[in-house]
Amino acid sequence: MSASGPAGERGATEAQRRSIGPLLVPTHPADAMTAYYALEYDPERVRLHVHRAPQGQVDGFVAVCQTRADLFVPLVVMRAPEGLAASLLRQALHPGRPYTVVTTPLLRRGVEETLLLERQQLNCVYAFDPPSFHPVINVMVQPGPGPFRFEIRVGDRVMSAAGINWRSAHLAEMYVYTEPEAQGRGWGRAVGAMCVRSLLDAGLLPLYAADGENAASQALARALGFVDKGIRELESLGQLRG
Repeated sequence: MSASGPAGERGATEAQRRSIGPLLVPTHPADAMTAYYALEYDPERVRLHVHRAPQGQVDGFVAVCQTRADLFVPLVVMRAPEGLAASLLRQALHPGRPYTVVTTPLLRRGVEETLLLERQQLNCVYAFDPPSFHPVINVMVQPGPGPFRFEIRVGDRVMSAAGINWRSAHLAEMYVYTEPEAQGRGWGRAVGAMCVRSLLDAGLLPLYAADGENAASQALARALGFVDKGIRELESLGQLRG
């Protein structure tokens, strides 16, 4: 077995990206986030570690991504056979540095063997169902800074906001946040519906990821027209063991 593209040495190359393409379906909600960061994100901010089987075909990869969300905690996405995950992570990550690893729950054992975890959660990835979407009109919703960002403010304070975590050529993952004291007023649904509408107008299909233990977030996803099709992502924060 062989590997190429050690993490931390150079950015992702087009050849590397082409080689891992067959492992992903960028338009499918289960692969969308991983495909965006591994295949579309700024190549200078991505380190790809590609694994080849003895026969020469690519059967796994780890992408270490420097994102603007947290400059000090790289995002790691990966695909690999279950028994290969731990060794790939050990080769791609550096000791003493925290990482957020998002991958399929099938690789949970490899992640837990490799990382000393600070936090772990199972996210439900909701797919958008157009017939279930009902627009919400609320005059308090105003455009925020940046594309696809909408807010409700009280004075100078943002009380509820919706926007996107990332967008690929076909899909975009939304977020919605409401301050605790403003919850229960329908503001999250109002800003979320505006974000959904703006994404649809731009030709992008919205996705929504909710913590599997956050019932309120899941209820909001359903209210915005998203459906749970059983897609799960394992999100882990930790450092290499040893």
